[in-house]
Amino acid sequence: MKRQLNPVMFTRLLVCVLWVCAWMAALQFGSQRAHAGSDTWADVSDFTQYVPLAWAVGRTFHAADSEGAFQLAAAGIATVGSSELLKRAINERRPNYKPGDRRRSFPSGHVAKAWFAAAHLQRRFGCYELEWSCWRGSTIPYAAAVATAVGRVRADRHHVRDVIASAVIAEAWVWFTTDRFDVDAGVAPSFDNGFGIAIFKKF
Repeated sequence: MKRQLNPVMFTRLLVCVLWVCAWMAALQFGSQRAHAGSDTWADVSDFTQYVPLAWAVGRTFHAADSEGAFQLAAAGIATVGSSELLKRAINERRPNYKPGDRRRSFPSGHVAKAWFAAAHLQRRFGCYELEWSCWRGSTIPYAAAVATAVGRVRADRHHVRDVIASAVIAEAWVWFTTDRFDVDAGVAPSFDNGFGIAIFKKF
């Protein structure tokens, strides 16, 4: 029996391919490191790494999304935690490594912090269709995450592979920890017979 291609899966694959192409174009430009301005790029990435998280917290609060808050925390802990473990296990030299410096280049912690929040926003509140309405809520967070990645590369703190790996790790963890926002469902603390978590859904 001939198998038909699922249009939704095809669209998601196409979006992923477009993201990879955009990434490669941005990082190819970023790999032309400006040593004189490396401190500026480091300062920029130090700031932009927190923009997606601040955006995600604000969006979650605005939606009164208690379940999403748990999922955001889970994605963050899993992404940053696994990135830090890999840093210590691999212990790769940074591009600007000097004897006596700390290594831990792979993967990028800055990009991990930025990317998981942007990915969470997209998966929780957006969609993967080729429509502006699906992506407008995560455009600025994703732009900040990309700026963080470019900044880390241009500041000579990371190789291109380091920041790409962080993005992949973040997207993977968000895929496992986050689901689509449902206005008729939620999670809230419960104090009946001690402390617990109550899950509810409206019908």
